[in-house]
Amino acid sequence: MTISDKYDVQTGYLKKEAFEEFADMAEREEKFKSVPVGVLFTDINDLKKYHDYYGHAMSDLQIRKVALVIEEATKCMGEYYRFGGDEFVVVFRGFNKETFDRYMKCIADVRESLESISFAVGECYIESAKDIRSAMKTAYENMRADKERYHARHP
Repeated sequence: MTISDKYDVQTGYLKKEAFEEFADMAEREEKFKSVPVGVLFTDINDLKKYHDYYGHAMSDLQIRKVALVIEEATKCMGEYYRFGGDEFVVVFRGFNKETFDRYMKCIADVRESLESISFAVGECYIESAKDIRSAMKTAYENMRADKERYHARHP
C-alpha cells in the first residue's frame, strides 16, 4: 500500500486498512505490550436522512465538518481513521488515562455545540496496544449504545 493509498481523499484521515496494519503490528510486536491506547469510535447520526434531504454535496460537507471537529477537539494528538462512509476512529497511543479522558471531555463539549449535525461516540482505554482490537470492539459497542440513545430521543 502506497502512502497515497493509505489516506482518504475527502477527510485526509487514514483508511481502515492502515488501522488494520497497525493492529496487526501491535499484536505481533512485543514493544507495544507496554503502550497504553485509547480508542474513540464515532458515527454521524442520521447522515442518510440528511443526504436524502440536502443532497450529496451537502452530506459530503457534513462528513468533512465532523472529521475536522474531531481533529480540533482532540488537538490533532491522535491517529485518525475513516472506517466507513460516516464512521471515524481515533487512536491515542502512549497517553495516560487522565489525558485520554480530557480529550473525551473535549469531544463531549464539541458535540453539544454542533447545531446542524450530531455524531455518536464510543470510547475505550486499555493499558496495552496488543489488545487494540478488543478496545476497538468495546469502543464500537459503546458507540452503538450511544446511537441507540440518540434514536430514542429523536425517533
